[in-house]
Amino acid sequence: MNRLVEQLLCVARLDSVALDVSSPVDLHQLAEEVVGSMAHLALAACRTIALTGADHPVLVTGNAAAIADALRNLIENALAHTAAGTEVVVEVGPEGAISVQDSGPGIPAEDRPHIFERFWRGKGVRANGAGLGLAIVMEIVRAHGASIAVSDRVPRGARFDLRFRVA
Repeated sequence: MNRLVEQLLCVARLDSVALDVSSPVDLHQLAEEVVGSMAHLALAACRTIALTGADHPVLVTGNAAAIADALRNLIENALAHTAAGTEVVVEVGPEGAISVQDSGPGIPAEDRPHIFERFWRGKGVRANGAGLGLAIVMEIVRAHGASIAVSDRVPRGARFDLRFRVA
């Protein structure tokens, strides 16, 4: 219930207040902090979480708190939709990109146009949640003038790639 209230408040803030996206943000440091703060959730769900990619500062222009919220939502989804005993991978690219990859069932191509809609849930989705996480991610991406792409992960799973403006 607390998480739902947090998400509803986040949506309301994103709708009503212009986000200041003009500060330098180190994606590597931000990803380290978010992954570290969520490791206990992964372990409690019998999953692991890894941070890969650039091991040096990757500076983009944006809002650190908002980008952290987007990353947190993507990781929560990945943990919810991947099987026990698997790993969620967060990768930071040197060109201002960050990706979240899971080993779940993936997202059917026909569902992809809808996954960022508020309250939308795929058929047969059994995970908890109200369908707000990806809508929040999209609002944050839009506010930053960034991009997001969804693709299949080989051999199975989903991959979300966010690309921000390099500072």
